[in-house]
Amino acid sequence: MGLNTAEMWAVFSPLHVLWNGTPAVHVFFMLSGFVLVLPFTRPGAVTSWAPYYAKRLLRLYPPAWASLAVAVALITIVPRSASPEQSPWADMYVVQPSMGQVLKDALLLLNASTINTPLWSLKWEVAFSLLLPAYVFIALRWRNFWHVKIGIALLLAVVGAVQDLEWMSYLPIFAIGAILGAERERISELTHSWPRSAWFFVAAAGLFLANAEWISPDQPIVGVRGVVTVGAALIVLLFVQCKSAKWLGDTAFAQWLGRVSFSLYLVHLPIILAGVTLLRSVSLPLALAVSVAVSFVVAELFQRYVERPAHRLSIAAGRAVGRWISRDACTDSPDGPPVRPLAEATSGHRR
Repeated sequence: MGLNTAEMWAVFSPLHVLWNGTPAVHVFFMLSGFVLVLPFTRPGAVTSWAPYYAKRLLRLYPPAWASLAVAVALITIVPRSASPEQSPWADMYVVQPSMGQVLKDALLLLNASTINTPLWSLKWEVAFSLLLPAYVFIALRWRNFWHVKIGIALLLAVVGAVQDLEWMSYLPIFAIGAILGAERERISELTHSWPRSAWFFVAAAGLFLANAEWISPDQPIVGVRGVVTVGAALIVLLFVQCKSAKWLGDTAFAQWLGRVSFSLYLVHLPIILAGVTLLRSVSLPLALAVSVAVSFVVAELFQRYVERPAHRLSIAAGRAVGRWISRDACTDSPDGPPVRPLAEATSGHRR
């Protein structure tokens, strides 16, 4: 079945970026790299990794497990089933979860979840989090060659996309964010005098490249994810360095969206699939409209009662581990300086 003009514009134009998951994930990956490297750019900020790992893993796993429970509950209440009344896209997610599948998905580091598919990206978030010492080393060494490091990371991401190597395609994205975070002041000095026309070009190029796989009805070129990475980098640069973009990001709606974005990402797909299953015989557009609206409501509740408490727990755990290490260090070396825990250095950062 062909698409009408409005549908063509919604799918095969830069408008698709408004609901395109690929560039959104790339931007999230970059922001994770950007934010997590910030504490290490302050002199003497960190002397122990244990508090960081305690905090970071508790920041990621409890919300992921809760979203998996939501998905299983929705599948139990509204079993997914294939139907000619819905798109082949929805048919792909028909699954009857077993306990083994739930436990495997809960590890996050194995194959992509078929119960709550967005959990696939947390595999790479966890991998990056475990490898953060290496990313910090790369971001803080050879500072004068920051642009070369970004170029190498982009090249690796492109090669990974062309060769369909997920680890090489995704892990360099975090490195780009980490380098942008470490060099934010240097980049600000280089761009502070740019005219609005230059930033308009950055915005246009970023949106176009981030949506590269949906620019044309033709089959996307091999390795297009690498082009999406370039677009995502430009979007992050825009919102970090451009005053107009910063103003947009500081609006109440944008701040709220940023606050619930992780929760929305975790819960939206199970809700949309349940809504489609329930309302597909009535109207698919209605099913999508209702399920998207419900997703935002549930995301707000999820953020309040799952993500926020998990965040507080992670900070408390990081500080507790830091205090334990400090006491141990003082016992071993009474005259030595106390260890400053990473949890204290990172307690203000959400991602």
